[in-house]
Amino acid sequence: MVSWLSVSGTGKRTLYIGADSQGTSVTNGTVASNSVRKVWFSSTTPEIFSFSGDVGWGQSFLRTLVAKIKNEQVLASIGSPARAQEISDLACSRPPDSAASALEVFYAVREGTGRSASFHLHQLTHTGNSSDSWGVRAVAVDKLTKGVSTPVFAGGFGGKTNVQRQRWIASGDQGNVARTCFWSLCDLVDGKPRNDIMTGGYPQLVKLDETGTGLVVGVKYHSVPTVFGSRSTNPQQSAKVWVDETFTQLDPRTMKPYSRAQRYGRRQDGR
Repeated sequence: MVSWLSVSGTGKRTLYIGADSQGTSVTNGTVASNSVRKVWFSSTTPEIFSFSGDVGWGQSFLRTLVAKIKNEQVLASIGSPARAQEISDLACSRPPDSAASALEVFYAVREGTGRSASFHLHQLTHTGNSSDSWGVRAVAVDKLTKGVSTPVFAGGFGGKTNVQRQRWIASGDQGNVARTCFWSLCDLVDGKPRNDIMTGGYPQLVKLDETGTGLVVGVKYHSVPTVFGSRSTNPQQSAKVWVDETFTQLDPRTMKPYSRAQRYGRRQDGR
């Protein structure tokens, strides 16, 4: 999982959370699925989520959580530390008896709108032992208040490698910008700098702008339109926002770059 803050030339900020889509057994290292949904968003509140770890537990937890938010069953104020704690205390957050590994959840929220908006990101961690409680901590508050694009946090099994890869890409002529964070995620999915049995499938994204609720970002990856890590047969209906593997914005109707879209390109060495 990876999160970054994107700041446009006009100062507009967008918070992204991304992940790969591969589900791998931690007991024997076999791939169970290449199309696991790991990113989620609330359709009624400015909150987005992602998980890493036990696939069954993570999907069940976040699927139920967004339903509870929609039904106004999470009571603490949006943007407050108490809300992150309340989420970790819900019945749906408890590990099932079949939980095979630990679970890590990113929870991002916007408080306010427009230029006065502030973003908050929390990391929720659980060891998978039913007798243990969740650990809840705020993440990178200083980075979320800056007015420049910046990587915020990387976690999960590939978190350390993701941080190192993004720094290597950013040390070229790109710098710390949204696309270098996305390129790093794509590289890990593609097995760069080295193959990782815990990472693969397709990159998937959700975003949170300064106004509105969370949005899924469709990714045309190696010519395949994907949403939530699965192939989309109807891109225009699947997502309002689309990018390709360079992070160039695409027209959902044609799956080609907008005529005025800023084109991005990587150097031959990957930076």
